[in-house]
Amino acid sequence: MVGLSQLLNAGFILGGQSVFQNVAAPHQASIEQYNIVKYLGGSGPYIQNSGYGISTEIPEKCTIEQVQMISRHGERFPSKGDGKYFSSVMEVFEKYNGKFRGDLSFLNNYQYFVTNPDYYEKETTPQNSKGPYSGTTNLLRHGAYFRKRYQSLFDQKERLVVFTSNSGRCYQSGEYFARGFLGDDYSNDNVEFVVVDEDKKMGGNSLTPRYACKTLNQDLHKDLISQYDKTYLDDILSRWLVDNPGLEISTDQVSSLFLWCAFEINVRGYSPFCDLFTKDEFIRSGYRNDIVNYYETGPGNNMTKVIGSPMVDASLKMLQENSKIWLTFTHDTDIEMYLTSLGLIAPSEDLPVDRVQFPNPYNAAEFFPQGARIYTEKLKCGDKQYVRFVVNDAVYPYPGCSSGPGFTCELNDFFKLIRSRLHDVNYKVQCEVDGPAELTFYWDYKDKKYNAPLIDQ
Repeated sequence: MVGLSQLLNAGFILGGQSVFQNVAAPHQASIEQYNIVKYLGGSGPYIQNSGYGISTEIPEKCTIEQVQMISRHGERFPSKGDGKYFSSVMEVFEKYNGKFRGDLSFLNNYQYFVTNPDYYEKETTPQNSKGPYSGTTNLLRHGAYFRKRYQSLFDQKERLVVFTSNSGRCYQSGEYFARGFLGDDYSNDNVEFVVVDEDKKMGGNSLTPRYACKTLNQDLHKDLISQYDKTYLDDILSRWLVDNPGLEISTDQVSSLFLWCAFEINVRGYSPFCDLFTKDEFIRSGYRNDIVNYYETGPGNNMTKVIGSPMVDASLKMLQENSKIWLTFTHDTDIEMYLTSLGLIAPSEDLPVDRVQFPNPYNAAEFFPQGARIYTEKLKCGDKQYVRFVVNDAVYPYPGCSSGPGFTCELNDFFKLIRSRLHDVNYKVQCEVDGPAELTFYWDYKDKKYNAPLIDQ
């Protein structure tokens, strides 16, 4: 099992001090592979993408002309649905007729980490959580970093415009990002929030276009996903029952404790439930999360490329304009569909379900963690323009187009690739959408007010 002290003292590293035994100095050890956050399916706190070692600095003899940012909200509490399920698991523990022993002995004095049911769906803050992973604080820091990085693009005489879905936590993330970006200059006069309704009536003019897609079937590959080997859950349960006979907990409930581990880290900064699993079990559970993402809301689903296309079309339009900063906040699922449509993260083959694939080309925690941020940069190098992507603080070259400075893609080549990729895509027709087909709020917000009421999701 992974000792809690190892998690706290080594940054969630699974291997403890033993990872240093075969090298002369700690800095020679490749310890990031043991970080459990990489195997929590994006539910745990923000983690940088492993990347390829490419510098994130603007390439020599190039200048930055535009940046588009799309960000997930910051670290949060569980959803109401997950909270309800966790409560049922907690009841199992509370009804156990005996004293917990062995790995589960901490449950004798354990207090559930969500102290108020009103916190479900909410972003973590210094007021409602005590750990170091406050979602609002992380977004505040991100805003300050973004301002420093792209200072040359910001005109202080203009208002900062922030586009967000009307999810309460997405809006709150945008607000704290803006506070970090503007610093002491933050005021209602200096920032404008464009709050776009998540309702299906918005069609493609939305940051959540999946809700309007009638033909999206997330259960399309349910039978395929079910083929994944989950006997590791039986092994975990058998291990616990040796010390705690009569504990009536199912393997599905055991599986939920990986998610519990992730959310408790968000709230408290640690979780004793993370101590219950071996390195192999974290890897197997993490891969199961990844195949679920891949086949339900990622490239493995036949409709995700279609659903993300209005946002991709909007991005291409922005790249042809002179506006310099675009800021957007939405959910991980919508970012996933956008990147699927874009083709930035598209494994050459479907993820296998009969084994854990190494290397794993679709690690959700690397691409869509809490607080995920994708930068699309337009660069001018000599007399040509280029585009590159920075995914969670790591340069991520566009597949098949990275021969430009700093592994960028020449802008016209990029346009050709995307148009070829989406030539047979028609969001309105293929999704049978009743509402608008195109995303227009980036341009018509000055004339058409987008001020949807905030919702708790």
